[in-house]
Amino acid sequence: MCRQRTITISPEAGAKHWQALEYGSPEWQKVYFRLRNSVEGYNGYAKNHLAEGIESAGSRRIRGIAAQTILLAFQLAHANRRKIRKWLDTLALNSERPRRRTHHRRKTKEPRSWTPTGHLAPAA
Repeated sequence: MCRQRTITISPEAGAKHWQALEYGSPEWQKVYFRLRNSVEGYNGYAKNHLAEGIESAGSRRIRGIAAQTILLAFQLAHANRRKIRKWLDTLALNSERPRRRTHHRRKTKEPRSWTPTGHLAPAA
């Protein structure tokens, strides 16, 4: 088997590796990157140093990987609760109008202002 270039696996043995979307296909990329963006966005939310700050282990002043893991789990649970509470605050209750969520988007500069003058070709 080690010298062969290919092997044949029966459908029953390979069933556990079946995927609904072909790896690397445009459909797979659409789903994968959407999920990836939501995970990375949540990581940024939980790393907020003004709230849970999961990125800095120094804020969890206890030794041992088990204790660190348990405290990290509590911090993530608190981040989930904070996110749910923020969402609940936007719901309309008792026939009120729904409240708009605030967006903390950074102001972006015009792309040509990011480089020193003379390094970009003038717009045609």
